[in-house]
Amino acid sequence: MGKKSKKSKVAGSILVQGGILAIAGLLARLIGLVRRIPLTNIIGDMGNGYYANAYEIYSIVLLLSSYSLPVAISKLVASRTEKGQIKNTQKYFKGAVLFAVISGGLSCFLVMAFADPLAGRIMGEPKSALALRVLAPTLFIFAVMGAFRGYFQGKGTMVITAISQIIEQIVLVVTSLVFAHLFFEIGSKYGNVMMDENFAPALGAAGATVGCGLGALASLFYVMVNYRLYARKVVSKEIAMDATRKTETMGKVMITIFFTVVPFIMSTVIYNVSGILNQSMYNH
Repeated sequence: MGKKSKKSKVAGSILVQGGILAIAGLLARLIGLVRRIPLTNIIGDMGNGYYANAYEIYSIVLLLSSYSLPVAISKLVASRTEKGQIKNTQKYFKGAVLFAVISGGLSCFLVMAFADPLAGRIMGEPKSALALRVLAPTLFIFAVMGAFRGYFQGKGTMVITAISQIIEQIVLVVTSLVFAHLFFEIGSKYGNVMMDENFAPALGAAGATVGCGLGALASLFYVMVNYRLYARKVVSKEIAMDATRKTETMGKVMITIFFTVVPFIMSTVIYNVSGILNQSMYNH
């Protein structure tokens, strides 16, 4: 009876945590939908097209670099936590942050460096390069944030991830509209001088992408503060009780993370690559 009761409690906890994450995800998407109409009114259909093209490239690079990191890390953290290997758990978290810094930093650099050919040759919209360059730092921020989210999910709490998603969307909506309007106004003035009617929509689209970075940054700040508090209150006590004799080396940790993340990345990319292919063919 004791084992059955324990299993039912665990199952109930998983359902509750999963429900919290699902509700938060739904709320975040609804909040994101709210900005579509005012954003189109600000930057116009042309600007919306530039934004969509830049976001398609950003999305596929994000999938390749770090989008699957939270799921993979949560599994690794959960398996070590269940065995009471808290020191190893913390090593996997540190390894995840290192992996995120490398993958996020590399993807940010590549997008910044190759924004022009990505936007022009692949998507057929050269002016999308401006929005794509503004989006590039978000790849780094999102990667590091993913490591923190994966850690908390592996520890069995979805609340912090859920709240961080809502914070991200609220900040994103507000700041993207503000900067889209500001950048569009600036673009209109310079566009008249340059005799380029598409400069204002392109700059407005870049302003809209500023919100993506600021939303991710606000979310990252929230999860980092919570990790600091969690480490001080909970992890320090768990480490003191950890009887693990042999901890895993950082080399083994990084290899395990790599081979855990790659299958998630491959399956996710294959499933989502159709979007960028369709957009590219349509634009050309």
